[in-house]
Amino acid sequence: MMNRMIKYIFVWLLVLVANNGFAQLNNTGKAPMQLGKMSDQQILQYWQKAQQSGLSESEAVSQLVRGGMAPTDVNDFKKRLLKIQGMSKLNNSGAKALITDSALFLSDSTWVNEVPLLKKRIRYYGYEYFSNPNAILQPNARVATPQNYVLGPGDQLSISLTGVNIKSLEPTVSPEGRIDLEYAGQSAVNGLTIEQASKKIKDQLKTIYPALNSGQTKLYVTLAKVRSIRVTVIGEAEIPGDYVVNGLAGLFNVLYLSGGPTINGSLRQIELIRNNKVFQVVDFYQFLQKGILDQHIRLEDQDIIRFPLYQKKLILSGEVKRPAIYELLDKETLADGIQYAGGFTEWALKDLAKMVQISNRELQMKDIPASDFGYTIPRNGDSVFVDRVLSSYTNRVVLTGAVYRPGNYELTKGLTLSQLIKKADGLKLQAYANRGFINRRNAGTEPTMLAFDVSSLLSGVSADILLEREDSVVIASRENLQASLQVTVGGAVKNPGVYPYSRGMQLEDVLLMANGFTNDAANHKVEISRLEKNRADTLANQLLTVMTVGVDSMLVNTNSRTYLEPLDYIFVPRLVNYKKLGNVKLGGEVLYAGEYALEKRNETLRELISRAGGITPLASLNDVQIFRNQLRVGTNVLGQNNTPFLLQPGDSIYIPRNEPFVEVKGAVFNPQLLSYESGSFKNYISEAGGFTEKADHKRAYVQYSNGINKQIKRFLFFRSYPAVLPGSKIIVPEKSGTERRGLSILEVSAITGSLTALVSLISVLRR
Repeated sequence: MMNRMIKYIFVWLLVLVANNGFAQLNNTGKAPMQLGKMSDQQILQYWQKAQQSGLSESEAVSQLVRGGMAPTDVNDFKKRLLKIQGMSKLNNSGAKALITDSALFLSDSTWVNEVPLLKKRIRYYGYEYFSNPNAILQPNARVATPQNYVLGPGDQLSISLTGVNIKSLEPTVSPEGRIDLEYAGQSAVNGLTIEQASKKIKDQLKTIYPALNSGQTKLYVTLAKVRSIRVTVIGEAEIPGDYVVNGLAGLFNVLYLSGGPTINGSLRQIELIRNNKVFQVVDFYQFLQKGILDQHIRLEDQDIIRFPLYQKKLILSGEVKRPAIYELLDKETLADGIQYAGGFTEWALKDLAKMVQISNRELQMKDIPASDFGYTIPRNGDSVFVDRVLSSYTNRVVLTGAVYRPGNYELTKGLTLSQLIKKADGLKLQAYANRGFINRRNAGTEPTMLAFDVSSLLSGVSADILLEREDSVVIASRENLQASLQVTVGGAVKNPGVYPYSRGMQLEDVLLMANGFTNDAANHKVEISRLEKNRADTLANQLLTVMTVGVDSMLVNTNSRTYLEPLDYIFVPRLVNYKKLGNVKLGGEVLYAGEYALEKRNETLRELISRAGGITPLASLNDVQIFRNQLRVGTNVLGQNNTPFLLQPGDSIYIPRNEPFVEVKGAVFNPQLLSYESGSFKNYISEAGGFTEKADHKRAYVQYSNGINKQIKRFLFFRSYPAVLPGSKIIVPEKSGTERRGLSILEVSAITGSLTALVSLISVLRR
């Protein structure tokens, strides 16, 4: 678990380093080179942290690429790291050798799995192969040593002698191209294949091991370690540059690492240049089309792979299996292009292809017949479209309606209407035999309809009708001619809804279709609303006739039968008193607290308390608190003058304890609980230390236990304080800072007017 956590932390650090020190993706989707911004010390510290976190060398490089390092920077990073390590060992700086096998480290290319998908080019055939990071093509270093492998400096051989003589040697090819053979001197193997080198080594060891001549000793020469080679990719490559790869890597391995060609590059004429000469020209279409490599093209050090510019591209669209843009060689024809596209689809019009060519000034349209596909050589930029066959039929008639086998039928020569009906196994019982019709489309005219008498035609009384191409024959059904008849059931039934009506349907039948009554159904009072067919031409006032009937709960006809008519509405009402009124919650100082069901519509609070066994000696009945709809009821719930308080479903009642205290809180100097002694508001304020400077005297109020609040009342200069009861709270709010000081002009005017009137009244009384 700890190692996994360290790896996660390291991944986060890698991403951070990659964003700041390596590469940032720009708007074009490519990661610019920023390896030069990293110092040698930073690179070495990074690699040491990677080793400490438990990542392998391949995983560490892959993390860098995942964090944003450009693929073209990977090889340079590896070389810089190896150089830094070598300098550290020469300077005896204490840095240990982090890379155990430099050749394998340089040739490893598993990091390509992490190369992001920079762009998706599905229009150009073959390009998507290089855009998929999961389709990686890596050199396989575990294959048997190829006998045609050319040795070079850095290769390590494994030489084994078995038989009479047993000996193992693992010499490495020196920069001069030689290997050291124990007791036999040096042997020059540079430029030799494995097969040639084996013969030369055998001849040289015969003097030391004579049993090689007689065959009693066998010699085996294989590759122990493969050298790294440098291959350069130039031209119209997606990621041109130098690549250090395993010596066993082939041409196709490097093609993939380079990202393939750009949209202007060629896949058909890829050049392998060796010793300043074109060694081989590769057509990548042979691999894409057949999946076969004619030969594994072995690379050598300093080889150059060049993507030239394309010469000719053909756009194929329409009904081909793989519409895309294809690259054609000079002498390849339209037939070759269609073959590259996988051929035609099953809906393709194979007789003709439509070609659009670019002339000097305008576009030019050409119709290419199928016979010329193999002779037509497209030009660069040509666009070919393969059309779709028409969806119409050449020999079809359609039969629909009340026959046993409706559908499409073949129009044979001389097919008549009666023969067609016979092919469909005849008419159904509900077929309307008096009339049918044929929809016919004649060329150059409007669609026509031919009516016929079905029964007369089948009996031979009327002449038979000869059918034509695309005729559509319709045999109507009697059911389609009838109005949609239904009845509706609502109210206290298990499945209310609309049900189909049938002649002779009774009330019990449709109630049975609705799965019968519910428990609260008033089946003695079932109501039937019926529309009357009033054929008068004047507006009538009454449109419905309502009947009320009783139905047995088991849907058994006891007396008369009630037959239904189409569009009847059956309503089953619910019993008036067969329902629960609801529950109320009672808590606090009662003997049996809990949730009680209301037993009558006008049940009072006192009755509920009585059902709960009454109150405890500690209860304060005058301070009962009731909550309704999540709101506190701010009234004397026990009522004045013994007026009962009626309960409602969902009420919550709480009877508090008798608390002989008064709480003073808010903007007073000493908020506290005080014993109840009198109902004087001022006394309790005084005992709490009085108002503070921030106290808002005008908005002070008393909150009683039953939820009622009372404020201080003011009239002119007079104040009326509310009475204080046991369990009350005196609340003094603070000033908000927005209150105005002094009296307003209107208040001053009102007071002045009142005083003037008072003075005038006194003067009049004195007179």
